[in-house]
This record gives sequence, C-alpha cells and structure tokens, in this order.
Amino acid sequence: MSQAEINILIVFRRLTEALDALSEDELKKLSDPQYAVEIKTIRRRSRDDASLLPPDAYAEDAIAEITSLPSRQDAQALLDSKFSSKKALEIIARKLDIPIIRQDKVEDLRDKIVEATVGARIRSQAIQGTTGA
Repeated sequence: MSQAEINILIVFRRLTEALDALSEDELKKLSDPQYAVEIKTIRRRSRDDASLLPPDAYAEDAIAEITSLPSRQDAQALLDSKFSSKKALEIIARKLDIPIIRQDKVEDLRDKIVEATVGARIRSQAIQGTTGA
C-alpha cells in the first residue's frame, strides 16, 4: 500500500469521526442541497492545564464544580465553555457511571451529565420540599 493510499485511509477515518460527532440538526444541514459543505483544517491547540491532570482527578474536579452549580442552565453553560469535546465529556460521564453509547452526541452527553448531577439534586429538593438557598 502506498503512502498516498495510507493518507487517504487516515483522512476517511478522521472524516468519519467528525461526522459521528455532529448533532442531528447538523446532519440534516449536510444532507440539504441548500447548504454548502466546506472542509477546514485547524491545528490542534496545545494541551491546557486541565488535560494534563490524570483523568480521574480531572473528572472528579469537574463533577464537584458542576454539582455545586444552582441550576441546570449554569451547568450547561459550564460544560459548554470548559468541556466542549466529546472525549472530555465521556471521561466525566464514565466517572459518574452514566451509560454512554458510541452514537451519543456532545449535546446528549452534556444533558446526561447535567441530569445526573444538578438535575438529581434539584429533583431531590423538590421531592423533599426544600430549596437550595
């Protein structure tokens, strides 16, 4: 197999991974002829401090931070800003023992994490008739 063929296989694998990470809405746009498809390559950012921590410590810190938030919206905003990659969300979800499947999109993982942390606390407070304040 030539180097060009190997490169093509690598590109197809990476395109498949990128397509797998798209939301349902994004997939609909890709199939709509009114939208143009462009491919853009971007050099990956260097690792930040959070990604240098061992995954367990990183996940535990993230879970503690998310759980301490007062609302689902705040938790969503935190996950959107700090943990935007599917890989980071999968690590957190596994630490919470949340069942995940390969087809889960980034939004699905965020929703599951929010419900397992903030959502569970808010539901418990509602059942008990207490508030977080």
